[in-house]
Amino acid sequence: MHKCPTCKVPLHGWEENCPSCGTKQVVRKSERSYGGQAQPGVNPLPFVLGIVIIGAVLMFAMNGSWIGQVMRRGPEPQDPLGGVNMVQARQLIQQKITEGLTSVGAKGKFSWASGGQPGDINAPGPVELTVDTSLSDPNARRGIIDPIKDYMDRAKIPTLTMNDSKSHATWTYTCALTTPNPDDAQDATAPAGDAVPQGDSAPPQQ
Repeated sequence: MHKCPTCKVPLHGWEENCPSCGTKQVVRKSERSYGGQAQPGVNPLPFVLGIVIIGAVLMFAMNGSWIGQVMRRGPEPQDPLGGVNMVQARQLIQQKITEGLTSVGAKGKFSWASGGQPGDINAPGPVELTVDTSLSDPNARRGIIDPIKDYMDRAKIPTLTMNDSKSHATWTYTCALTTPNPDDAQDATAPAGDAVPQGDSAPPQQ
């Protein structure tokens, strides 16, 4: 604070004229804004609302576009048999059937045939598989065969036969091969089709 040089009235320092005598005062820049009216600030609310509205419009537009369809669909399902070639699929079938038989206290004999002639697991073309076993419960076959049906097409096994010596029954499972050409047998990258197994197509033999 200071006093007016004319009337000696105490002043705050920001008055441009003395309120008592009207003498013009010298106001320093640092004190000119003191006590003065503050400048109005910027209201951010309109900007926030604008951003929210624009975001909502973009999301609505994307839902109707191919981008929205991809986001809703999610990643493409992976092929569980990806990278499994024909021989590997046959080995998996033999392994899983053996594990299934072992779990019910049975053993199995595997016979491979190609074109009606004896063959082996490494035959270059489609093969038929016969499993000879003895099951204490014939219904146990479902838990043994069902898990391997999806492998039959990749393994190029159009027919799988299970013979049960204890119940004197025979069950035949068939698969419509999507790539029956023997030249494609070793192609590990060929896409796997949907196997069409038909279980228990043959009646039990007495």
